[in-house]
Amino acid sequence: MRLGIDFGTTNSAVALYDGANLYGVEIDPASENTDILPSLIYMTREHDYHLGLEAMHEYAKRETGRPVRWRKKLIGSFEVTVASFGSSPRVFDQEAYAFYDDAAFGRLLQSVKTALRNPTYQGTQIFDRFYTLDELIAILLKSLRISAEAQFDQTCTDLVLGRPVRFSHDPRVDCRAEEVLFKAARWAGFENIRFQPEPIGATFLYHIHSKTRQRVLVFDFGGGTLDFTIADVGAGIAPEIIATHGVLVGGDDLDKRIMESLLKYFGAGLKIGNLPFPYEILDMLLNWQTMPEVSRPEYHDVIYDFRRHSNKPQVIDALETLVSQNLGFALFKEIERVKKQLSTDMTARLEFQHDPIRIREVITRPQFERMIKSEIREVEAGLLETLQKAGMTADDIDVVLRTGGSSMIPVFIQMLERHFGKAKIHEMHPLISIVGGLGIAAQQGFGLYPVYAHRYPSDTNINTILDSVAVASGKPYEIYLLQVGSRCYIDQDTIFRKIPLALSRLPTIRPAQADYQLETDQFLEFELTTPATVYVAFTGSASELPLWLRGWELTDDTVDTWDEWVGLKRFKLYTYDFPAGKVTLGSTRAYGYLGKVNLQYMVIIQAHSE
Repeated sequence: MRLGIDFGTTNSAVALYDGANLYGVEIDPASENTDILPSLIYMTREHDYHLGLEAMHEYAKRETGRPVRWRKKLIGSFEVTVASFGSSPRVFDQEAYAFYDDAAFGRLLQSVKTALRNPTYQGTQIFDRFYTLDELIAILLKSLRISAEAQFDQTCTDLVLGRPVRFSHDPRVDCRAEEVLFKAARWAGFENIRFQPEPIGATFLYHIHSKTRQRVLVFDFGGGTLDFTIADVGAGIAPEIIATHGVLVGGDDLDKRIMESLLKYFGAGLKIGNLPFPYEILDMLLNWQTMPEVSRPEYHDVIYDFRRHSNKPQVIDALETLVSQNLGFALFKEIERVKKQLSTDMTARLEFQHDPIRIREVITRPQFERMIKSEIREVEAGLLETLQKAGMTADDIDVVLRTGGSSMIPVFIQMLERHFGKAKIHEMHPLISIVGGLGIAAQQGFGLYPVYAHRYPSDTNINTILDSVAVASGKPYEIYLLQVGSRCYIDQDTIFRKIPLALSRLPTIRPAQADYQLETDQFLEFELTTPATVYVAFTGSASELPLWLRGWELTDDTVDTWDEWVGLKRFKLYTYDFPAGKVTLGSTRAYGYLGKVNLQYMVIIQAHSE
């Protein structure tokens, strides 16, 4: 069974096409539209999770209106080695602390897909566990797979997964984002995973219903991105993609513009003498997820000073209530409601009252359009650039397919009508047209299989990159796929507490901790079936590395481990590129090492792209 999945910033869906009929999948029974799953995760302290509308209801019930209570918690200590004036470096323990909201029952995650744009984002700490980004996405994708398998009573391992035309203007960030999405699909249980740009999905849906050959332009405007595709479709001939283009503007950006207009209720414009209210704080108010950060202790003095010395202390009271009572999500849901109402009405009343917050605004459609004028310019520039890439004018387009929630905003409909004429504009279902087309593409064998796919073996075939592991101690070392929470050693209950996102799901060798005492240059051997980068996670407390490791490159990344006896330990990561064939590594205490080394290193393998 081949599925198509649209993993969206706001909503996600899954579809199956059998060659004659297109089927949606019931994935969110709590919703009016059961075939759509809002891309929401509510994670509890016990690491149970709720998805979709259930996640929103749980968050509203447990978190909205409760106080935010920051606590400082010791999470462990690290051994730090620094140079000294003497002959030997100094080694000392550095305690590590973290602030956390002690009153929280759980954590709501929204718009997880937008994190793929951020090249530095690794994941997030949720209570006592770190989640890499691919793990979070996998929670949603796995739910979609399980729902489909239950509905059709078949196992599904084949998938065409939608992706934006462009995650980022930087090609490296774009490639990284797709690779993270691929890993998430692997964690979710899919084996044969191909990608299709999301607007191309809409062309497939239109294609199977078009008896004549037509040139279409897809205008796919969702919560996170705007994508364009120009293609020839219909008449029983396979679709021909002529041009694609992506603009990094989405519905979430339009919500922020409305929020900007409300910042006057929370400190914007206030001054103490010539000192304006901090931009840093106002910027955190533009996302409901970052609003509680303003209640952290480091901002207390600034907020207190403005309340004491400004002429509008009630505004500071409103700010403190917003961030300390966890009201941001509720405010943004009201903003989203107003934005949707302005697509059908010329005015909308925005009301949000939680004493001392008293917002009563009437927003007109022209006001909203002035708020988003920079986004309107970006959208129009993207439209014209797409035509230019195709070497066409508006007259060359037969049909404009409009889809995605933000495509329903009148100013963008008017823009399309101005360029192409009203008769050419065809409205597709804003929530299911993409996933329907992806389901068709899956059935017909379309989609690109990534060149990096072999880096991340499936759960049932993890020995495809390295094999024949042998160790001087003769102990039964194991190969597994790296994940936060994985057990580090075969003979000790140490786990990985935090890992870099780039290492998630890579094949890893699980050694014996007791082997750290061996002293040999011929310690660990294994076979690489393909050229690969080998990572060694080595304890940070060695003042001198063993000689075999000194030619390796030290990265900026680290790995944290935890057990109840040793506590939190940090490992440095060293890399070396090897060709296919046998690799031999020395032991932790091989010739040349100096210092206190009482933890065995771990080995992680990243195959090179084919």
